[in-house]
Amino acid sequence: MQRYSFNMVIQKLIYLDTNLWNRLLDQNVDPSALLSKLKRCDSSLALSGQNVYELALTFQNSVERGMELFRYLKVYVDAGIVGAYDNLDLLRAEVHALYARADSVVAYYSPADYDALKTEVAKLAEGIVDQRAQSFLSKRKGLAKAGREEPKTHLEQRPDMKARLLAVPENELVVWLDEQVSGEVGTALLIGHLNNVYGPASADAAKSTAQGLLQHPASRAAKALVRADLYLHWRCARRGSNPRDLPDDVYHVLNAAYCDVYATADSGQKEYVALLLSRWTRPAVFDGSTSLADWLLTV
Repeated sequence: MQRYSFNMVIQKLIYLDTNLWNRLLDQNVDPSALLSKLKRCDSSLALSGQNVYELALTFQNSVERGMELFRYLKVYVDAGIVGAYDNLDLLRAEVHALYARADSVVAYYSPADYDALKTEVAKLAEGIVDQRAQSFLSKRKGLAKAGREEPKTHLEQRPDMKARLLAVPENELVVWLDEQVSGEVGTALLIGHLNNVYGPASADAAKSTAQGLLQHPASRAAKALVRADLYLHWRCARRGSNPRDLPDDVYHVLNAAYCDVYATADSGQKEYVALLLSRWTRPAVFDGSTSLADWLLTV
């Protein structure tokens, strides 16, 4: 399926985890040469606000490294790589598509949003972490903290739920996720996300919207959000807690819902990329055995 970013047809989008943006810089990969080679393969790179957030955290340890990263990233952004909306923005776009009876979802940055991205990246490239950036970082930290604590707290309050999750063996997880997403549990979980985005709605309206999204073939983010909730709770039930960085990693994965490939250097992520994004997005793990630039041309 062809997708559109501004006036350019993109046949394959490769979403890079933050660790690969660091690797590109460390390997001194020339952005213009890489993008040119990818273009000949009818491909492009994509990044999201989560990439910007995680790269901006570098300033807390090293201003010099932070500036170096954003000066490097700025070359790609100025060249017009694709901006992938974060998952809750994708959810809004899917709700719009549902009620507009549209066949496709606006999954990539509009020109105005892309201009805003360019402005933020340019400021960070100069080492300017202003109030807007600080507010952005603070908000993301809060989301990550909630993502870590919510499953454990929820399971402590609901031992019956924990028991049901423990009864789901790993080799049946894919089938179980599919069943839950299409049933009452999936609808209830998605209503929670819709309420977070739009505020409380009437029970009938919220249920109708959630069911409509989960039945709509174009609504990748809605389904992925529900699958992520289920997976995080299932994993927490089995292991007692989730790793500190897991919510941020899952957030990344969800942002790649409308990309063809999710590329990372973290082999641990491969186990849940396919679980969360189903058949839409293929995971690709960089093992360091070749140059990153050459590897990207093969995925």
